[in-house]
Amino acid sequence: MQACTQSAAFAHTRVATTAKASKATRRVSTIVHASATEGANATRRQAVLSTAALSASLLTNAKPAHALSGFSVVKDTRDGYQFYYPVGWQEISVDGQDAVYKDVIEPLESVALNIYPTQRESLTDIGSPDEVANTLVGKALAVPGAQAKVLKTAQRKDKDGHLYYFLEYVTKSNQYERHALTIVTITQGKFYTLTTGSSERRWPKMKDRLQTVIDSFNVYY
Repeated sequence: MQACTQSAAFAHTRVATTAKASKATRRVSTIVHASATEGANATRRQAVLSTAALSASLLTNAKPAHALSGFSVVKDTRDGYQFYYPVGWQEISVDGQDAVYKDVIEPLESVALNIYPTQRESLTDIGSPDEVANTLVGKALAVPGAQAKVLKTAQRKDKDGHLYYFLEYVTKSNQYERHALTIVTITQGKFYTLTTGSSERRWPKMKDRLQTVIDSFNVYY
């Protein structure tokens, strides 16, 4: 499990190597609007999300990508990955993280991608899904001092043979309780981790959308 432990160290020391503006030249994000009927009594959330989606569609010149209704697509041609995130989440810049998108209202609803260098060639060189989950959740994915519990693990392969491990877990601190999903993979000397989640209170409402985010993640090098 040495590589996973090293990954935790990288998470605290790695500084973003390119500015947010330069990332925009290689990352394509397009909006696919969900169909909805807006009533006169639309909630604040609906109003904010509609405004965010409209702004994003006006700012991008990218051609529409294949995505599910209600999701945007991120495709990074340099680091070779792609994933979906819900329409209305906004990109923010966080040192040490390669891509972060957050809900404009709910602070615990987000997706974050990290990429670390590794000498391992496959996740199987590190361990089983359970072993990787316990190490990552205990040493890297949970904030210091938080209680963490792994609920479920799984694995899958894509059409190109890339192996992915999936983790579901909860973390609890004095400030919040978060239900999270993470997917990891290794390819071309890079260890990828994509994490999304929500508060435990909103998990029943958000779990299907967050699972779509995780299921959409793929690397293609």
